[in-house]
Amino acid sequence: MKRPLPGRCALALCILMPAWPLCAESQVSTDGSRYQQFMAYPHRQAGYAALRAGNERAAIAEFSRARELAPQSVDTALDLAEAYRHFGHARQAQAILDEQSRYSPNDLRLRAAMTPPASPAVDCNIDNRPVCRAKRGFGDLQVGDLARAQAELDAPDFAVSPQGQSLRHALVQRAIYLGDDPRAVEQLAELDAHGELSSEERNQWFTLLLKLGRFDAARALQSREGWDEPAQNLAMAQAMASSGDRTMLASYVAGRQPAFADEKDERQWINLLAVAARVQPGPLDRYTVLYPANAAWQARVALPMAMMRDDRAVAGSMLSRLPADSFREERFSLAVQQGQYVQAQQQATALIAQPDGYRLLDPLSYRLMEAGAPNEAKQLLLDAYPFGGNPHQAALLARLAVLAGEQPALFVAEDRARLRQPLDSVALRVAQLHVLSALRDCDGIRQVMADQSPDYPGELWRQLGDCYSKDRPGLAEYAYAQASKREPSTDTTRALAYQAYSAQDYETALLAWRSVPAAHLQQSDLIAAATTALTIHETAVARAWLDAYAARGGKLDGTYWWLRAQADEPGNPALARMELENAVALQPDPRYYAKLAALQAQAGNKQEALASWQHASALAPHDSKVAASLGYAYLQMGEPEQALAQFERAHQADPDDPALTRQLLYVNQQVGDYAQARVYAEQAIDQFGDAGVADPDGAGDTRQDQDDLYSLRRLHENLGRTWSFNADMSLGDTVSSAANSVAPGVSYRSYAQLEAQYHLDPTLTGGDLNTLTAYARLFAGSGVSGAVWPVHEAMLGIGLHWKPLISQNIVLSVEQQTPADNSRDTRNDTMLRASGSWSFGQKFSDDWHASGWGWPTQNFYVDVAHYLRAKESVVTLDYRFGWHDKIANGQTVEPYIHVQYTGIDRAQGLNYLRDGRAGLGVQWNLWYGQTHYDAYPHRLSLAVEGQHAFTTYLRDKNAMFLIVRTQW
Repeated sequence: MKRPLPGRCALALCILMPAWPLCAESQVSTDGSRYQQFMAYPHRQAGYAALRAGNERAAIAEFSRARELAPQSVDTALDLAEAYRHFGHARQAQAILDEQSRYSPNDLRLRAAMTPPASPAVDCNIDNRPVCRAKRGFGDLQVGDLARAQAELDAPDFAVSPQGQSLRHALVQRAIYLGDDPRAVEQLAELDAHGELSSEERNQWFTLLLKLGRFDAARALQSREGWDEPAQNLAMAQAMASSGDRTMLASYVAGRQPAFADEKDERQWINLLAVAARVQPGPLDRYTVLYPANAAWQARVALPMAMMRDDRAVAGSMLSRLPADSFREERFSLAVQQGQYVQAQQQATALIAQPDGYRLLDPLSYRLMEAGAPNEAKQLLLDAYPFGGNPHQAALLARLAVLAGEQPALFVAEDRARLRQPLDSVALRVAQLHVLSALRDCDGIRQVMADQSPDYPGELWRQLGDCYSKDRPGLAEYAYAQASKREPSTDTTRALAYQAYSAQDYETALLAWRSVPAAHLQQSDLIAAATTALTIHETAVARAWLDAYAARGGKLDGTYWWLRAQADEPGNPALARMELENAVALQPDPRYYAKLAALQAQAGNKQEALASWQHASALAPHDSKVAASLGYAYLQMGEPEQALAQFERAHQADPDDPALTRQLLYVNQQVGDYAQARVYAEQAIDQFGDAGVADPDGAGDTRQDQDDLYSLRRLHENLGRTWSFNADMSLGDTVSSAANSVAPGVSYRSYAQLEAQYHLDPTLTGGDLNTLTAYARLFAGSGVSGAVWPVHEAMLGIGLHWKPLISQNIVLSVEQQTPADNSRDTRNDTMLRASGSWSFGQKFSDDWHASGWGWPTQNFYVDVAHYLRAKESVVTLDYRFGWHDKIANGQTVEPYIHVQYTGIDRAQGLNYLRDGRAGLGVQWNLWYGQTHYDAYPHRLSLAVEGQHAFTTYLRDKNAMFLIVRTQW
């Protein structure tokens, strides 16, 4: 241990070195490593300056930093404690001293600082306590004190003594502290030149040179001493950076790769490289960092500059050393610059996925579009569509619309399906519709505007109308009307007029044409307007537009004369025919010929009408309506075979037209081809569907359809019938002549009949269906004995029925009657008979009615019979009225009234018998056997009837009958 300094030495040190704590019993502090002292020294000096200036915050901060750099140093503890005491924080000061006592409990300076002063008066000329240094500092020393200390040091015997060396050390420290004093700097330079500075002092001298900006001297000292440690490099670079000379800084840091022991120091070095990079970027780019966090910092600093100077290699190399999920903005920019658009899109997607990343969608998508990557921009936008919550939502939708207009092929079916989903508000849907409009996606426009909000602008309504115009004319008309209402214009009104006509809303179309100023109507518009007016028979309006068309020099072609003829037809049909003749002469058209044929037929010129229809058919050979009309013309001329050919042609062109099918049915029936007629009857029935079979009562069909279907089935059944059978039986309680059609003029109590008819082929007879029928019947009655069962006096009748009129149910018959038993009351005879039956309308017929729950029925029957051998004539007049009440499918209960008159002439007028009577009855009817194509072929009826004769040739006036009838 060194000897204590003598009293005068201690005094000199106290005077000269207040910055280094020395007391009478202490020595120069040597605690802490050289590196710690080197690093803490600038902060201690800054703390002293803050104490002198009274800056509490700066003083405590600087002394605290020095303490952190040398945490076990007595000097840093005393400095910080004295600063706390100076500014009135005694508790914090004591805590610092107590902490230091753990590291150096025997240090005399620490003990002195922990002992309160005996008196508040302090003589700083003899006291070396920190408070003295803080209060006075080097600036307060007297010149005499320095002179005395220097004089002692100059003495030869004293300079070589240990005390002299300590004094010299104190003087060196003073010079370092007073570095801005030229004399002090000169003294230090001289001492350094003679090698009289210690290692610690050279470090301090190096720091002072940096502070003074004497970088050449500092670099020389660094080179001479071999100081290439990170701390010296950092200090030198910081000083150069503070001077503002970036060129010098860049020259110094070039090629240096200091390996810092502290992450913060390495970051400071990177910052200095960034400053130098403005002049020379190489050192920053090539520097290899030790700490991963600083690698990211280096990239953050170096990347912008590398990309600014378009140094893609450096930027890529820098990014390759970093985690893949870092610096995504820089990676995006680099990928865009290198044309790697897929990678750019990936980076952009990751950026947008970050918190608040949605704000980047606008600039990132724009940069992709500007770089020539529309597909990636589209995908980026669609991934975030519909941009909910994004403040730039409107701008993004607009950008998507621009992209859709420029590159519609990029939007595949899946993209379009997403864009078609209506957004939440009208404002958003308007922007959405601009995207769909740019894509010309009519399906999407229809879907989004399905709500038909009145807030959509006229432009979008017009586009919706364009989209609907091809297949939804009604909706297109509505859309054009909305567009015209919001943004009236001639073009929109014209579009509305054309579309309304297409939608067959002729009133609206005419109104639209009238709202367009005449001066704005083109020649084609005048023709269209006239056509519209004629469609709704506004002939006067049509003539006005046609006059305007002709006055403007419009072409008087076939179309003009066609329209003119329609306009003139109501008032002057003859003029209309002439105009139509002009039309067909200029422009043969089936429509013109068809209209001309109709006018010719109306004037009674059937042959000319037929010729016009023939011309129309030649021009339109596949037009089913023209062919059918030609067929009707042939029918009117009495040429059914020619008509049949035209109907066949029309049917081939339009096989689903039920009117043509039925017409073929009737014409084939008329020419006697019943087999073909049945084929068309089946087709006509099929065109009704199966509703009539599944629901014969017609729930779901109109009454007319049900009745028409049943009539077709009845006709089909009649056309296919060859044999007919019927049986009748009446059981009475007394003799009566009522309803005895079996044997006219014969009065029975009961009678029965069984008849079979064979319908001769009409092609053999040259007649219509049922024109000629051969029949045989077996009939019998109760006989003269008045028995109950009709099995007596049986007769066999064989004959022919002839129906001369198609439209009337009148039958002429001839019958040969032969007894079928040995009754003496029967004999051979020949009966001539004429009978007719009328129900006066289909609705009163006795056949089954498909529609409704019941129907009225009536029948007026006239029968005149004459027996040649017996020379006897019988006249029967019979009227019956009833009501069929349906009780089930094919079943009715029929109450009825019956009035009959019978007159019998048995002796050429000499013996004329009369019978007039009325009856009431009820009958149960059952129809059965119906199929898909055939109406009910069979019927069974059971009736109970009571009669009263008002005049009769019989004995009894009242009778009761049970009547049974069946046919199949």
